Amino acid sequence: MKKPMLVLLALFLYMLPQTVSAHAVLTASDPGQGGTVTESMDAFTLTFNSDVEDVVETKVIVDGQALATDSAAVDGTTVTVPLAQEMIDGNYELSYKVISADGHEVGNTISFTAEGLASAEESDSEQGSAVKNEQNTQVNEQEQTAAEESHEEEEGSDTGFIVTGLVIIALLCAAVLFFTYRKKD
Repeated sequence: MKKPMLVLLALFLYMLPQTVSAHAVLTASDPGQGGTVTESMDAFTLTFNSDVEDVVETKVIVDGQALATDSAAVDGTTVTVPLAQEMIDGNYELSYKVISADGHEVGNTISFTAEGLASAEESDSEQGSAVKNEQNTQVNEQEQTAAEESHEEEEGSDTGFIVTGLVIIALLCAAVLFFTYRKKD
């Protein structure tokens, strides 16, 4: 009698919801998704809504060709991807895979364009850069909203699994108790 009850108790405790940590969600990037870069950058930055533990991979592709980068650095919620060579005009894809604080791997690709890259002496007017930065900020806000909605849907599916597991365990406990006490009569 004690052994089946201990097994069921252990199963029940195992199925109890653990502390749920959310996956890291990209909240901002520089440059932003769909943005246009007009001045060469030394590094790209990715900002997440929660801490990042490690960087698995980063790749920068320009018009189908790899652009050399140095090792990415993590500082809390920010990942910095330093460039090992000068940026060139073209269509960029910045792909990343990181390990979020909850231990899950998260990744995506950010696309943007670089055009009219100029040296410091030939830099564009600040007004043109401000307009493009505002566009990048708007796109980043749209990305963040979409990512948060997707994350909320994902959390809901975990709850259904947990409730189903608890119901199954409760039914098993009831069945064991029923058959145990039935034999004694």
